Amino acid sequence: MPGGAKLAGDVAWIGSLYAATQVLRLATNIILARLLAPELFATMTLINTLRMGCELFTDVGVGQGIVSRPDGDDPKYISTAWTLQTIRGLVLFALAWVFAYPIANFYNQPQLATLIPVAALIFVSTGVASPTRFILQKQLKVRKLTTFDFSWTLITSLISIALAFVMPGIWALMVGFLLGSALPAIASFFLVDYRLHRFSLDREVLRSIMTIGKWMFLSSLIYFMSMNFDRLYLAKAIPFALLGVYGIARTYSEAAMMLVHQIGTFIIFPKIAAHTERGEGLRRAIAPIRRHALAGVAVVLGVSIAGADAVIELLYDHRYHAAGPILTILLAGSWFAVLATFADAIILGVGAPSGVALGNGVKLVWTMVALPLALAYAGMATAVLVLAAGDALRYVALAYGKRRHGLSFVRQDVAFTTLFVITALVCRELASLIGLTGDIGSWITAARSLNG
Repeated sequence: MPGGAKLAGDVAWIGSLYAATQVLRLATNIILARLLAPELFATMTLINTLRMGCELFTDVGVGQGIVSRPDGDDPKYISTAWTLQTIRGLVLFALAWVFAYPIANFYNQPQLATLIPVAALIFVSTGVASPTRFILQKQLKVRKLTTFDFSWTLITSLISIALAFVMPGIWALMVGFLLGSALPAIASFFLVDYRLHRFSLDREVLRSIMTIGKWMFLSSLIYFMSMNFDRLYLAKAIPFALLGVYGIARTYSEAAMMLVHQIGTFIIFPKIAAHTERGEGLRRAIAPIRRHALAGVAVVLGVSIAGADAVIELLYDHRYHAAGPILTILLAGSWFAVLATFADAIILGVGAPSGVALGNGVKLVWTMVALPLALAYAGMATAVLVLAAGDALRYVALAYGKRRHGLSFVRQDVAFTTLFVITALVCRELASLIGLTGDIGSWITAARSLNG
């Protein structure tokens, strides 16, 4: 198969499985929301956020080393990487036991003192999991890798739903959470030759991995906090039932951004990295890709905003209806998250990762300062508006970074932002005329209701 045709086929395969995965996750979320209380989702949202933070803060660059180094798939390198990854998992497991009680006290949620140590078993399973997925990534076997991921997402979803029917409580979510990590970890040893795995620490390989890892820490810290400060802060500042509702809305609003992340990772980033030109020549090369992608996202996201509250009311019971206005606001911010995600791929492609860190840093500072003030003095609706504005500020910082490299797309962004806004307003009015939703003014009324 010619290289271009293979690339197009791989991208189509990845896009299709990504879409199927998102549909599956959202369907699972809807079913579980029917069976379980919002407070349970809030608890798992907090636990999962803390888990992601621990893993990002201790990212030593195992995957990056395997993919980027010529000898990354050498048995000596794999064995050292696997050993280091296992040690890291065991250390995180131990630390979770130490800090479980203080965390429970901080959030005034006594159940966390029991749940966090149990949830920490995920560090053990991810630690001992084979790093072979990075070998597949290195070898560009994306179909095998994405099929593997989708298969376990499907199995985990079915298990979680079955558990929720049998024992509709927090342990249904917790067991599904743990099995969703443990089962793929076991299966990962069969992706390639399992004999690659030996417990050993080669000094030269270890030095190479740690060199990558020391640069990963600061970047991961800024990224994690910019993307998750809201969850960590709101878990302390609002009732857990409202946090669970917010988590539902956040799940939906992130779908478009994650799709664009896939496009940036598998198309834009490698195209820029391989392109010999920079400046205007590179801008012309990637402008068509960006134009077609943004046109589709603008229309889909505009239609989604128009009916977001109606969809929530249709799919969820009254306990979750407050997610409607929250989702509407977050989807507006998602448009700027989409633009910023494209910018991330472009800036990384030209070898300027500091620009990405700057964008995330701007969003983090804004959120840390503005979110507590908005929640305290103006209410939940304004707090959600602050979060949406954070992505707009991140985009502005990244747009400045792109301009320094001669890769400005301001006119394109203004054009498609206009398309996005017009689509949202027109579709809302049309839906109102046929009785599916309220009119444009009902958005403001619904947002005010969040403030009680």
